[in-house]
Order: sequence, then structure tokens, then C-alpha cells
Amino acid sequence: MDAYDHRLRFRFWGRLDWINVHDRVHNGANYIGVATATPSRHPGTSRGRKAMDEKRGWRLAGLIFVAGALCACGSSTAPDVSDGGGGGTVGPGDIAGNTFMAIVPPGSNGNSAGGLGAPVPGVPVARYPANFRDQLDMYGNLAYAKQGLKSDACTPPKNIDEHEKQSDQACNYFKAAPLTLSDADAVSKRELTAPNGKTVIIRRDGWGVPYVDGEDRTAAQFGLGFAAAQDRLWLFDLLRKVGRGRASEMLGPSDTTYELDLEFGAPAGYSEDELTQIVQAAVAKMGPVLGPLFLSDTQTFVAGMNAYIDTLLGAGALETPPEYATLALGLDLTKFPPAPFTVNDIVANAVLIQSALGFGGGGEAVNLKLLQKLDPTLGPGSTQIAQGACELWRDLRHATTADTPVTASGNFATQSPPSVDESCPQTLPAGVAIWDAGSFTGFTLQTHGAGLPLEAPIPGEPGGGLGATAKSGGLNLLGRLSWISAMNEPADATVVPFKREQPKALVLSDNPGGSLHALLNRLGMPLTTSNFIAAAADQTQSGHPIIVAGPQTGYFNPQLLWEAAVVSRGDTEFELAARGISTVNLPYIVIGHGLDFAWSPTSAGSDFTDTRVSTMCNMDGSPASRLDGNDDGFPDADGYLFKGHCVRFYRRVDEWTAQPTVASVALGGQPFPETVKRYVLRTHYGPVFGTATVNGEPVAISTQRSTFFADVDTAAPFALLTTTGAPMTHTRFKQLFNSMTATFNWLYADRKDIAYIQSGLYPKRNPGQHPELPVWGDGNFEWVVDQNLSTAFFDIYGGDGNADGKPFPSRAYPEAQSSSNPGYFEWPGFLSLASHIQDTNPPQGYLANWNNSGARGWWAADSNGTYGPTHRVRMLSERLKAFKASGRKHTLATMIEIMGDAAYTDLRGQDLLPMLIELMEQDSLTADQAQVVVLMTQWMAAGSNNWISDTPGLGSMRRDRDADGVYDFRAQVVLMDAWYQHLMETVTPQLSDIAASGVSTLTSRYDAPRAQGSAFQEGWFQHMIRMLQTVLDKPDHETYRALKCAGTGVLADCRTAVLTALDEALSDLGGLSNRANWDGSQIPNAKGSDGAVVEDYDAVEHTSFSLLPVPPIHWINRPTFQQAVEITQDRYGE
Repeated sequence: MDAYDHRLRFRFWGRLDWINVHDRVHNGANYIGVATATPSRHPGTSRGRKAMDEKRGWRLAGLIFVAGALCACGSSTAPDVSDGGGGGTVGPGDIAGNTFMAIVPPGSNGNSAGGLGAPVPGVPVARYPANFRDQLDMYGNLAYAKQGLKSDACTPPKNIDEHEKQSDQACNYFKAAPLTLSDADAVSKRELTAPNGKTVIIRRDGWGVPYVDGEDRTAAQFGLGFAAAQDRLWLFDLLRKVGRGRASEMLGPSDTTYELDLEFGAPAGYSEDELTQIVQAAVAKMGPVLGPLFLSDTQTFVAGMNAYIDTLLGAGALETPPEYATLALGLDLTKFPPAPFTVNDIVANAVLIQSALGFGGGGEAVNLKLLQKLDPTLGPGSTQIAQGACELWRDLRHATTADTPVTASGNFATQSPPSVDESCPQTLPAGVAIWDAGSFTGFTLQTHGAGLPLEAPIPGEPGGGLGATAKSGGLNLLGRLSWISAMNEPADATVVPFKREQPKALVLSDNPGGSLHALLNRLGMPLTTSNFIAAAADQTQSGHPIIVAGPQTGYFNPQLLWEAAVVSRGDTEFELAARGISTVNLPYIVIGHGLDFAWSPTSAGSDFTDTRVSTMCNMDGSPASRLDGNDDGFPDADGYLFKGHCVRFYRRVDEWTAQPTVASVALGGQPFPETVKRYVLRTHYGPVFGTATVNGEPVAISTQRSTFFADVDTAAPFALLTTTGAPMTHTRFKQLFNSMTATFNWLYADRKDIAYIQSGLYPKRNPGQHPELPVWGDGNFEWVVDQNLSTAFFDIYGGDGNADGKPFPSRAYPEAQSSSNPGYFEWPGFLSLASHIQDTNPPQGYLANWNNSGARGWWAADSNGTYGPTHRVRMLSERLKAFKASGRKHTLATMIEIMGDAAYTDLRGQDLLPMLIELMEQDSLTADQAQVVVLMTQWMAAGSNNWISDTPGLGSMRRDRDADGVYDFRAQVVLMDAWYQHLMETVTPQLSDIAASGVSTLTSRYDAPRAQGSAFQEGWFQHMIRMLQTVLDKPDHETYRALKCAGTGVLADCRTAVLTALDEALSDLGGLSNRANWDGSQIPNAKGSDGAVVEDYDAVEHTSFSLLPVPPIHWINRPTFQQAVEITQDRYGE
């Protein structure tokens, strides 16, 4: 039979309904009535099947809802599909000879509609939709690649059927990434008419990647939005709430959703009117050409999204993400269809990027807390930091270490100020604001509590609950929901008596940026993200640059990164040609390649955020208080002192109802609605996150972020980057990215050059300010951009935002540099383009970055203590260095292999372990200790040097290359883990003591391999290396002033500490005689899974926002989306 039925039984509000689901429906209506030859949603790539048209549609009780197939009756056959995809790495409109490859797991299709299963622990998914997880296998299988990868005569697989688990062909682990796709190679094709009447065609390859081909730019943007909604509607609907700090409005009341509200509300907390103002200001800043272009692009993009939503209300309803009727199911039946997407939603998503990935600095309060713990006498009136406290603080800061790995070859002492003070004792400049020790109190940003009585039962469990409570706060935000199976059973739907409780307060921490990152880290987002490597033209066999690069943003299902190709064929200079990924629904390809160049970022984390301290006041001169005596949610103060005048805060109360949903109850939330109130309080610097006292007088503490109220300004470069009217060069790329206001490291490559620039809107600070400590916010120590700010400014802005008060606007306004070079702006009051870290074709012949320091002279942001004597970038750079020393020239395969080997390397084994062994061998060893030296030396020897130069070294890998389910050097990996846990106590007792006292050491104990993949960004192993370098008197080593190995810095004591830790680790593991059983189950692990073996607690797991979870894969420390690129020809045939 050509078509087939499923009779699906599922529970919806306590009723059993039988639905006939037709998985194949013939030609349905497309947007604006344009018919297509093959109107399928997503082509399948099931093994050995031909392509089959799919059109999904159903209606339920008059509501256009789709529920997940929670119980299937009978049997079915997967739809026939074709092999799909074209050969090579370029399409019919691409430049021949160039190689573009890419990968992003788990799959292009992020819509679980058409799948069969549910996130029930222990129950596998019966069927995934096409292209839902096919790239996951190819991505994870890099672990099993044969050593000595090749790139000759290699064609990337067109679909998962053509991929081999173990291969020596580098391209086997990537898919081709051309800009265009022919009809012959497409497995589906959909034609649409854009609002301007032009046509756009969306073709999909065998991996489900959309190729958007528009008659003009407007049509292309419309198609891009349509395809984005096809692939990520549920996720993007959710993220626009998260970006507004209102996740609980979508997912209901629970600790997890409220924590998302708190942490994303803290850096922004914008109202809808403010989002509109941000867009209007951005359009005005971009000028008469670029501004309207950006606005038109964004409006057309969201029009495309909304057009796709319209199709779900008719014949395409079967494509509706089932999460709307499962995870989001609750009392309020209004979540589907979702409200039309707007331009404001794009701004909300930009907040996500600025807050989660492009944030830097703002850790001054953490530094002050540490210093006051080290020196309790430090307080208001102090003029210097005492010797002892200062020396330990400077050791922990790693602000300007001479031996930290850097990316650029030049020196950039160009920040404001150009350097930070490393002297001890340290004299404090006049602008430093020190509050009374222990007086800091976090601002109550949000309250929630029962505010509405239940008028109807919620089905799923006795007592009216939506389901049995599941473990909250884990990696699987919406998954692992054991209640799903209960939804198939009859429910006792009884009403819970309404009980009013006092609202519960959500209080901000003294480190708003850090606490947001900590939350995201618990949900699977790395603390720092992304890497790149680039070989210059003179280092490659082809004589052209090669890059392997990508953003490392964790693992989510659906993936936060969405891949597409887009071209437009109009006759303007602004036509598009781009392939890559968009992040969280931004309307452009933000990482990828154009016609003849490629680019990719890493998070830089440089300092454009400061902490301001402002004395509270009342307009009538009466004493102010930081307490909330009148219970309005705000301190009893009208404002703060600025140049001797009392000026008003901006304040506003936002309110919404968090209706319980299946997801919120599964996350431990209560099964009744709660009223949520958000209290927005700002100075002109930015959001207030706490209060304190200075000599007993109340002060407000606020965050001054250069990009606040200007989050979408960062879109400017992307509007022009991939236009075809002007050639791209490294110079033009840097000029465009001078308007990328978030703090990122950007790699660029074309057929001739590799280049690097660090972006960010970095302020020129007042000379009276200490950039690492809180600064007075009283008008006397303003950033340069605000030094002419008068009190008249406060006559216009501030006050009650619920009445006629106006929010404080951004004062960052760019100046266009040339009418003939649109998109190049300088920003008065901020660092110029010339002051940004940058490099082109460096003398070493390569570039590498993995969130390390950008350049010598550029000090680390106040919140960053990770730029020590080693860094995870060395897992890349040491391999690049060894390859260059071998005299060989790179191919794409050698660059991919360097990246791949680094992705499985244990940095402790590479950089710390050799010195541990050297220290051990300073004197005689026991038999067991000597055997450990042999074992660990074998682990270090089996590595990249084997294929680079046929020598031992650059090993220490956590890798199961033979795919037998066990790491190749399992015993050594487990011993390293066990040993390190004791080394932290014996070698670095000073750090342990500081951490035990409740303050930050400015570096975490250990960024361990775990479900998020990303690892080794930081850890006390960095401090250990410098301590060991000192006691071993290594050449050119740096020396700490206060931190000492074993607390003394004496070689004998240090060696004893190392051996004691080793002996304790061996005891934990049952001794060397038990080595065959060392599997990791004997020791604690970062995953918190007691008794888990090392391969399981390392394994990468996707945080699920979907009804259908995907399986874990072998641990890998690799970008989530990754490009492999070699460009040999430009658009002019050269």
C-alpha cells in the first residue's frame, strides 16, 4: 500500500481518543497558494528506501493540537525515502575546487513530529523522524576514526547510510556544505511566494539541511524564516520566553523555570516597549542604508516563520511539534498556535547570545568578597590592599601572566586602562568603592506564589497533578519524565483545595554573570565555548589556508544551532550567499562561509562590564533605606546621588501567571497557577543586583554593561557579511566586526589569508577607576562616553516605568567611517578598531584559540582567573607546533586529525603528568609507584606524535578507538581521575582552604569531562603546574608570590604531597593488583552517578527540550557545529 494508517491511542485531558493518522497526504496548500512538486516536510533517509511525499495533518476536538504518540497499536513500516544528497562539497552555484564541510548533531530536523516514543527512563524511542539524529552518529564516531586520516579522493557521505563508523577518510566524518543544491540532488523541494510576490524555493539534501534559494533578498529571508520554523518552532517559541526572562510563562511554575527567569531577567529584564525601542535605536544607529535593510530582513524572516505556523492550521497540522500538547500541556490551552513571531522576539534572542555567550567582566563584587575574606580589615576608607591579601589575590587572578598561551603574535596593551596594577601592597585609586564587609544583600528580582484558585482538575495523577514529580535540575531539562507512561492510564482527576501562600522571593547573587553561567552549565552549556585552528597558506600542500573551527555550545535536543544555506538572485549589491548556522533564531547565518571565505568565533570573555556603587537618597532629603518597608518590592529610596543631586531610579513591576504544565510538574513544580512579579530597578548604569552599606549608609549596586539596552546592535556585521556585491577581505572583515559589540574571538580565512580579531564594545574608563573592583557610581568616575552626562538627562529618564517613567537609553552611538564602505563604524568613547586584538598570517604559520588569552598585554577580565601557565588551547597548539617541526605540510585531513586528537585529550595528562613523574623520580620509588610511572608513560606516549613524526608523545587520551566500549587506556584514565582528587588537597591546600571558607578561588577545581562535552577550560591543575615548575626550577618559569606547592614550596614537601596523593588514589582503586578492575566505579565523578564506569560518566548527553531524547555518545571535547574548509579559488576565478 502506498499510504498507511496508524491508530494512535493517547491521553488528552483524561479522555481516550482514537485518531486515524495518515502519514502520507498528497499535495496540500502552501503559503499563498503556490503548489509544489514534492511538498514534503522533511525527507527521510531510512536505509534502502525511496523518497516518499509526506504531509501531516490532523485536528483534535476542534483544537489544532498534536500530541506525542505515547502508545502505538499495531505495526507500521517506515516511509520509503531516497538516498538524497549530491556528491562533492560544492553545489551548482558554488565555486569549483573549494572544500566546505560541516557537521552539527543531533540532526537538522528539530521537530519530533512523526516520531514514536517519549522520554520515559529505560524505554527506547521506537522511531525518530527523518534527520532527527542522523548527524549524531557521524559526529560521535570520530572517536573510532583510524589513525592517519587521509583526504585524497574523498567524497563526504550524502546521508547516514554512506557514513562508515571506522574509516581513514577525513571527510567520512563530515557532510558536504555547499551553498546550493540541484533539483537532481534534492530529496525534497518546496516553493513559496514571499509577501513581495517573489518566489523562494527550499530544497533539502539527504541530511535534511535546507537550501533556501530566493528570487531576491526579501524572498530569501522569507524562506529562511519558513525553514527555521519548520526545523525549530517549539524551541524558538520557548527561547523567546527565556530571553525575556519569562520561561515560567511558557513552561509553568517550577524551581528550574523560575531560575531561568531570574538569571535571564537579571542582565536585561526588558519590557515589550523597551524591546521595540532597542530595535528602533539599532536601525537608527546603522544608518540610512544598513538600518532599513536590517529591519526589512528581520520583518521578512519572522513573516516566513509565521507563514509556516499558518500551514499547521490546515493540511500541514501533523507537522505541529507534539511538545505543545505534552510538555506544554496545562490549564491554559493557548500555547498552540503560538503567538505570531515579531521583531521583538529576535531582540529577546539576542539577549540570550549577549548574556550566555558574549558576556565579559562584571566580577568586581566577587573580587571584593575574596579580598575581605583574606583581609577582614579591608573596608570603606581603606586606601590600599595589604601585602598578604594582595599577593594571594594576584596569584589567583592570573591577570597578566607572561607564560599563558595566547593566539595573536603581537602585544596589545590597548585596553582601558592599558594594564592592571600587580604591585603589592596595592594602593587603591580614588574611584574604588568598598562596602562594609558582609553587608551585601542580593536584590529580590522576582517573587512567585499562589495567586489564582484552580477551577478545573489537571489530569495525570491523583490529586489533580499533571504527573509524578521527576528529578529537577538535571541535565535533561524536559526529559526523563516518568509521568509520561502514567498519561496512558486512567487518571483520578480530583481538585486540590486552593491554599494561598506568601510569595517566595528569588534573590540575585553578587555575581550576576557568573550565576547565569553556572545555571547554564548545569543545563549543559559550557562556561566558555568554541575553538578554532587555522593553517596559513605557506603551511599547506595546496598553498591555500585550511581551517577547522566551530562554536562549542553544548549539546541540546533540538540543537540551539540551526544550519541552513541561503542565496538570493536579485540585482542589488546586497544579495546573499551564505551557508552555516544561525544561533537561537537570529535572522542571519552568523557562523559559516560565504562564496569564497569562512569565519568562526570563540567566546573571548574580555571586560566590558563594571560594578557601580551609588549612594541611595530620597528626593525630599529624608533618609533613604535599602529595606522595603512599604512592601512595594523596592528599597525605600527614590534614587541615588549623581554629581551631588538625587536622581530617580528607573523602576517597573512586570506581572504574569505561571500556569502549571506537564513539564513544570515533572520538574517538581506545584500543580496550581502562581502569580509571578518581576521587580526591575535600574540606575543609568544598568540593572541593580544588590544593596549594601558604606559606613552604614545604604548603597545600590548595579551592573554597567556596554551592550545594555543595545543588544541587537551586534547584528550589523551579519547584514552585510555574506552579500555578494563587494569582495570580502580580512581588512573588510575586521572593519565589519568592529561593530560586533559582544566579546568574541573571530577567525577569518579566504584563499590567501588567515586572520583574527577580537570583537567587543570595550569602554574607555576613567583613570580613577580600578577595573577589577567596584567603582563609585556618583558622576565622578564615569566612562568616557558618559563624562559629559548632565543632571538634565535625569529630568527625561528614570522614574516609574508602570506610569510615565522612561528607561535609561544606551549612550553608545557609532560613527560611520565611509559612505563607500557601509558597515564600518567606530564607537566614540570605546576602543577603536586599531586597539582590538588582531592578527593576519602570523609568523608561526597558524592560529589557535580555545577561549584562551587573545594576546600579550591584554589583561584578563576581572571575573576570569583561568589564564594560567597552561590552557586547553595547548591541546591544539602543541600538535600544530609538532606538525610544523616535522617539516610536513598540512592537508585538510591533518588539520581534522589534530582537532580530533585534541578533542579526546586529557590536559592534565598532557601538561601536568610529565612534571608529576619528573618530581617523583627525584628520589627512589616503591615498586607500586615505579609501576605507575611505567603505566602513565605508556598513556602519554600513545598519541599524535605517532602519526605526525613517528615518535611517541602527545597522547593522554580518553578514547575508545577500537570501539569495544572501553577506553584504550582505561586504567590510566581512571588513575588520573583518582589521583587528581587527592592532589587538590595535598598539593594545593591553600586553594582548598579558600574554597572551604565560602569564597571563590576565581577558578573552579576541575572542569571535568562530562555530559556537556566541553572540558579542561580551567582547574587547579593550572596552579599545580606553576608550583611544580617552581620546585623543579624549570627554565623561564613564572613564580607565585603566595601560592606554594604543599603550602611550603619546598621540593621535598611537594614530592611527599604528590606521592601521598598517589598512594591514596591507589588505595581508593583497590591497589595495583586490582588494576584489571579499575573502571571508575570506585571513585566520585562529575556526573554524580555513583558506581558509574568512566566511559558512562564521561559520555556526552544532550539536554532535551524535546519529547524524543537522543542517546549518549562517546565523550568528545569538540565544537557543536564544526566546519572544515579549504578555499583555493575566489569568486573571480583566481
